Amino acid sequence: MLVKKIFVYGSLRSDMFNYKKLLEGQVSKVYKGSIQGELSHIENKGYPAVVPGTSTIQGELMELFNFEESLIKLDDLENYDENNYTDCEYLRKVVEVKLEDGTSDNAYYYEYNPKSKLNKEDKLIPISSGDWKKYMDK
Repeated sequence: MLVKKIFVYGSLRSDMFNYKKLLEGQVSKVYKGSIQGELSHIENKGYPAVVPGTSTIQGELMELFNFEESLIKLDDLENYDENNYTDCEYLRKVVEVKLEDGTSDNAYYYEYNPKSKLNKEDKLIPISSGDWKKYMDK
């Protein structure tokens, strides 16, 4: 399956701090959307985590001008290494994104890897609203 879009649910959303660092000027289109999973805030790190589940998680589907180049930077930010799954902080996976207009699309997203040694000390706080940005605005 050829995937050329990214779904972001945390600090990469269009008005958050890592968007400004890594994606500003690289995004050709943004759509509001949601995925299924369980969302938490990692208290000791200050950013979110998603694991498989059935809750609705809010975020954005993004089309990028240079997808491959941006993906290298995003993989680095998320501590993802396709050759070493066991030590990745996040795993890059394909997810179905439901868009506001009722359609859906596939995109990459970064799923928290609870088995990674990088995450052993993490304190996860569940976010029942499914929206990390609203959680951070409190």
